[in-house]
Amino acid sequence: MTSPAVIIDSDVYLRPDLSSASDRPAEATPSADSVLDGFVEYHRLAQKNVFMEEILGHLETPVMAGYADGRILGGNEAFLNLSGYSRFELATRNWTLDLASLDFQALQENVLASLLETGRTQELDTELQTSGGKFVPCHVRVYLHKDEKDHPLFFSAHYHPATDSPGSDSPKAGSDHAFSDSLQYALKRSIRHPDYAFALLVMGIDNAEQVLLQIEDQRAFFEMLAKRTVKCLRTLDIPAYLDSEQFFMLLDNVPDVIGAVRVAQRIQEETARAFKLGQSELRVTCSFGVVMAPRDYTDEKDMLKDARVALGRALQRGERQIVIFDDRQNNEAVQFLRIESGLRSALLENEVCMHYQPIVHLQTGTICGVEAYMRWNHKRKGLLRAEWFLPFAEHSDVVFELEAWAVRKSCSALKRFQQVMGESFFLGLNVSLRNALRLGFIEELTEVVLEHGLRPEAIVLEVREEWLKYFGERFSSVFAEVDKAGVGIVVDHFDATHISLADLHHFPLRGLKLNVSLQNDPGVLASLSAIAKSTGLTLIAPGVEDATHLCSLQEHGCTYAQGNALAPTMDEQALMEYLAKERE
Repeated sequence: MTSPAVIIDSDVYLRPDLSSASDRPAEATPSADSVLDGFVEYHRLAQKNVFMEEILGHLETPVMAGYADGRILGGNEAFLNLSGYSRFELATRNWTLDLASLDFQALQENVLASLLETGRTQELDTELQTSGGKFVPCHVRVYLHKDEKDHPLFFSAHYHPATDSPGSDSPKAGSDHAFSDSLQYALKRSIRHPDYAFALLVMGIDNAEQVLLQIEDQRAFFEMLAKRTVKCLRTLDIPAYLDSEQFFMLLDNVPDVIGAVRVAQRIQEETARAFKLGQSELRVTCSFGVVMAPRDYTDEKDMLKDARVALGRALQRGERQIVIFDDRQNNEAVQFLRIESGLRSALLENEVCMHYQPIVHLQTGTICGVEAYMRWNHKRKGLLRAEWFLPFAEHSDVVFELEAWAVRKSCSALKRFQQVMGESFFLGLNVSLRNALRLGFIEELTEVVLEHGLRPEAIVLEVREEWLKYFGERFSSVFAEVDKAGVGIVVDHFDATHISLADLHHFPLRGLKLNVSLQNDPGVLASLSAIAKSTGLTLIAPGVEDATHLCSLQEHGCTYAQGNALAPTMDEQALMEYLAKERE
């Protein structure tokens, strides 16, 4: 196409009743979990022209796109030809009122409402009302589109006229065209935006020939299997079963292979439950082939072929296998699966343990608290530090089990430390991003703290600075809960690159753990010390390894420090002995 797919005014907003940013009511920030609230909160279509050209300009399928209230942004050439509207005429129409016959207007309005409420792809059979007043029966799939920061931008409707849509007798009706469209779009987007990545999954039934021989109503079985599969997908993922034994899934915006493996694992767990077929039950297992993009792909057919090759390898290896087409990525996935399985076993076999490093008050030299560190006493590799295995665990639900165990273990130890050092002795806990943002985490933490007879003020949660940049709105509510519970918060790895000093007052913080880059600059230390005193924050310097460094921190007003220059990291028994000597 020589002209843009859609012509849009750059000042147009998604929300219909807002004409400028200044018109927004000064209300509390809406819930980040609501797709409709996302439309309201992120209403500027700063990237709309680029997105629309990429999505619409490269598809042969008739596609139109619109706002949250149904007003139309535009359509590609195929849709203009199907509907009979010019580009400018189309932009004056409403999808729910003007592009459907009277019998289907209410249906399209309900479909759009469901899309905005759930974010999930919607399907419907409708009649497209053309500019000439004719009605064209069509099967339509409606999608929600987001930008690279996961902000909703617009919806698009993919039309398949009845003359070329799949037969209604097929369980894949309407899904193959829409899936192909979505795959084309994702591939075009990944070529233009190297930071965008997605995954193509193909699921196959293990021992399919023997399994299918046991099923009389295969159509009903495949429908049940498809429903279970869809339950495990995220809001913007696209499912399609292009043939009876191979289900394809497009995972939108998956940054790494581990994310794709986690989705495949969820589906394997869901499909492993028995299927009720009449009076009998059937148990099946599934394997997966996975392709990650971008990987120099220019044609979606090559991706589909490689996904099938990966699935073939998986089916040859046995039941419940996951194989990535790229060998390097497959090795990464295998490592992840081994570590995840190993950690679950380690918890059951008491191979996970906690170590603690004293935190010293620099003016008095008194040990005032400890930071807790998780360790894995691996049978073959010995004692492993958390940074070796936790990054893998954070991609898995096993991180919740690990951190729940760590909280209980550390609180139990803190009670014993306080018997030696007094009730003001505190515990620093590192938490994963997934747990920090999880609904109910703070309540669970507080419950464990009170069970052990501890004051919530004795617990300090450590969160990373970059989390506040990317999840600041979510953390505002999290911090409010933490502050209400009485638990303290410090920002870990603070170097003022992700959040400015001026923004710190937005959060109820107890202190800052300084990155080494800030600790080595006396001028910066002096400035931070002055700001800390005026705001009531404490400065903590981790990783102090020599006496010279320690003296500099003392001179420039740092409150606490920890590191080998002061005291090493120890297990509970060694630390109890160390603390007892300190109190002598």
